[in-house]
Amino acid sequence: MNSDDKLGLVKKSLKMLVKNLEPQDTVAITTYAGGVSLVLPPTSLVDKEIILNAIDNLVSGGGTAMEAGIDLAYKQAHASFQVGSINRIIICSDGDANIGKTEPTEILKQIKSYVDQGITVSTIGFGMGNYKDAMMEQFANKGNGNYYYIDNISQAKRIFVEQLNGTLQVIAKDVKVQVEFNPSTVSEYRLVGYENRDIADEDFRNDK
Repeated sequence: MNSDDKLGLVKKSLKMLVKNLEPQDTVAITTYAGGVSLVLPPTSLVDKEIILNAIDNLVSGGGTAMEAGIDLAYKQAHASFQVGSINRIIICSDGDANIGKTEPTEILKQIKSYVDQGITVSTIGFGMGNYKDAMMEQFANKGNGNYYYIDNISQAKRIFVEQLNGTLQVIAKDVKVQVEFNPSTVSEYRLVGYENRDIADEDFRNDK
């Protein structure tokens, strides 16, 4: 994660998020690079500068213990859980897990168990090269949340400023979209991301 398109962009994105939250909101930060760490315990937005300083001090390094890191994040969300509020984990990562439970099935089981407790998840992908988009999308799917990819500051602004409500809460679930391309304009196309959601035409018409 130690590059401008990864951690550098993560910091800028999270600062945008914090600056657009409300005083009654609470933020906690955990990391899982080079060891699992609680960077910031649940902290009120009244202390916004403390949160922003914690973001500034984030560093990358070592391997990626994603399963343990996500577990620690959920414990913080559980500790500050508020009934009737949006209780959400935001995972910022390149999706590369290489320490501990690295298989998606193990981590997905963990995420699903927390959803049942009312804590959902959004996953935000960063970086190129070893980026694991399929894993990140599955996390959001099991976490009753959404999945985005950020590769520039304008994308960060769209997700954490312009469309913040949609980022933090699911507006609709199980939505089907049918797209028909004009053959005189489009000669070929490719589905990028969410390939596991593609269904046959006959299945599209079946609401089950």
